[in-house]
Amino acid sequence: MYKYIIYRLYSWRKKKNDDTPIATVICLLTGVHCFQLLIVYCIAVSLFQFPSFLGRINKGYLILFVFIFAGLHYFLLYNKQRWESYLEEFKNESPAKKKKGQFLVVGYLLGSILLFFILLPILFEK
Repeated sequence: MYKYIIYRLYSWRKKKNDDTPIATVICLLTGVHCFQLLIVYCIAVSLFQFPSFLGRINKGYLILFVFIFAGLHYFLLYNKQRWESYLEEFKNESPAKKKKGQFLVVGYLLGSILLFFILLPILFEK
């Protein structure tokens, strides 16, 4: 499934004549994964009642973490031959599968971000 997400994002950016489709995809995935980490963190703080340290973190360290996280995404996920092979692998997908796949990828991206904001008031309601 993750291979398909990369394929779909990469192919969308290439069709839009994005000058840096790789960077755009890596940034999108980094952002989504940051929100997913925040979801896990918020659930853990809510369930296990340990003190929240997120508000006390120096903003510089937070920015450094995001850059390191994006760098890790680049080194772990990006491989030019593999990403081009994804374009080849899925190029003949049927229109119905393409439509369903697009819906699922957009749902994954938006759902990860929206879930964070939906869970915040639920988890920290007093």
